[in-house]
Amino acid sequence: MTNPNTLYANTFVDALIAAGLKRVCLAPGSRHTPLVLALARHRDAIDLFSHLDERSAAFFALGLALASGEPAAVVCTSGSAAANFFPAIVEAHQSRVPLILLTADRPPELRASGANQTIDQIKIFGDYADWFYDAPLPEADAPPVALRNLRTLAARAYAIAARMRGVAHINWPFRKPFEPGADDAAVLAVDKRPPTQFVQQGRADDSGLPALLTEDLLARPGIIYFGHGSCRSEAERQRLLPWARRLSDISGFPIFAEFSSNMRAANTIGAYESFINAAAMDFSRVEVLIRFGAPPLSKAMQDFLEQASLRQLIYCGRTRDWADDSHRITQHLRLNPAALDPKEWDAFAPQSKRADTWREHLTEADRMARQVIADEIENGAWFDGAVLYDVVDLTPAGAALFAGNSLPVRHLDQFGLRTAAPFMAYANRGASGIDGNVSTALGIGAARKGSPLVAVLGDITLYHDMNGLLALQRCGVPATIVLLNNEGGGIFHRLPARAFEPHFSDFFITAHGLDFARVAALYGLSYVRAEDRATFRQAFTEAVGGPGSTLIEARTDAIADLQRRGDIMTAIHRKLESSHA
Repeated sequence: MTNPNTLYANTFVDALIAAGLKRVCLAPGSRHTPLVLALARHRDAIDLFSHLDERSAAFFALGLALASGEPAAVVCTSGSAAANFFPAIVEAHQSRVPLILLTADRPPELRASGANQTIDQIKIFGDYADWFYDAPLPEADAPPVALRNLRTLAARAYAIAARMRGVAHINWPFRKPFEPGADDAAVLAVDKRPPTQFVQQGRADDSGLPALLTEDLLARPGIIYFGHGSCRSEAERQRLLPWARRLSDISGFPIFAEFSSNMRAANTIGAYESFINAAAMDFSRVEVLIRFGAPPLSKAMQDFLEQASLRQLIYCGRTRDWADDSHRITQHLRLNPAALDPKEWDAFAPQSKRADTWREHLTEADRMARQVIADEIENGAWFDGAVLYDVVDLTPAGAALFAGNSLPVRHLDQFGLRTAAPFMAYANRGASGIDGNVSTALGIGAARKGSPLVAVLGDITLYHDMNGLLALQRCGVPATIVLLNNEGGGIFHRLPARAFEPHFSDFFITAHGLDFARVAALYGLSYVRAEDRATFRQAFTEAVGGPGSTLIEARTDAIADLQRRGDIMTAIHRKLESSHA
């Protein structure tokens, strides 16, 4: 079996050199052996400079980068060796000279253990390193995503050093043995594939995307996907939406949009969570993904990304931050949604009929899924997903809709199927925590004074930030708060841990028995308890159009709700299968 140290070091170094690294300085030692030997495989293609001490090596690398204008790398063993880089790192940071630091380190079990030659190397250079990453401990039988991570890690390190003109530091923990096995060289050929490319754009209104849309790419089945935060204001939506529609027209790729992307509109696909894993759809044929915003909220979309055989994944983000936990991005672009112009696509003709057929295929599947969901909600048992369906249906134009984390934001995405939502949707999806959701929602309401505010929150989420309700009157922010009360952490019923009773009920569901009518009275809200759909729709319509604040509690059953969701998805899959029979 290949030594995992060799596999990880070679995978990373091959990608780093493919990204553009040409010059490396090395100091002697032992624990950095996997990195040194990985670099030595490329000694005919890059310049390797051997030094007797780390301080000189780092300053020599500084000179290489200063004169060439390109990142240089410097590599050392663990312990005080890394500390000797520090003076050169300070100079590189102050002078904005691009350096890449590769330091070997002890594995976790030897850190803080008294082991010889072991110091704390985590962020050892502090703010003088513009970017730090503690690399994963090499493991045998690593999953594919772990090796893809090493390639994107190399691309990111090089891009950060080159573009920020700064210092990127990667700390590498290695266990013995450090040397490759007898057969490793034969097994591990040099990988010359280019890693993720960080595309350099010109003007703010130049997305850089047209240059990537080759004839070969446009001939393949693809999807345009808008994740959370793709646009954050109506002004951004007014620029981004027509630009995206033109992109869809010239590529033949359908537009998939999460609800909190604020990109759902006519001719965009929103019911994908309910059918992306349907056998009748055959998403395995997708070869191109053009992605915007945060990584997908949908578990089905996440699974698709992990399993898909994508030739290209083009990511378009508003910052240079990495946003791909599947580590599949092939090209990374930075764009400003408010600056985009549909005229950027004037040089392109509409795509071929074959590509249009692909888009029509998915659009028809979306239409059928929406119809099944509407029929089930109109004629079937009421459940928590139906609450979000009605919230989206009844929220007025110009309002702000905040969805709490856990189930509400997921139900909003799956069941919020209004063709065009003339309001802005928000959620705390950066860290995706349930803390502070009440206060965040009310802050949004205060910033949009005069517009209706709707917040849909789970019971544990509301409890977690109940004191935030004081801002309703203290800060003068009226709101309609919809409470999905399933008596505990209902989302955990989706986890395998549900089979482990009684521990699951005691430590995951955490039933509370709270009387939220008393909570409403304490903070001065009107209160309505909705046991059925008609009551909820009437209470919501009256509340969202009124001047004060109302708490509408929808009591649901987590197990029954989960079953109801599953039954609806089964009905959608059957509908699609019958249409393809």
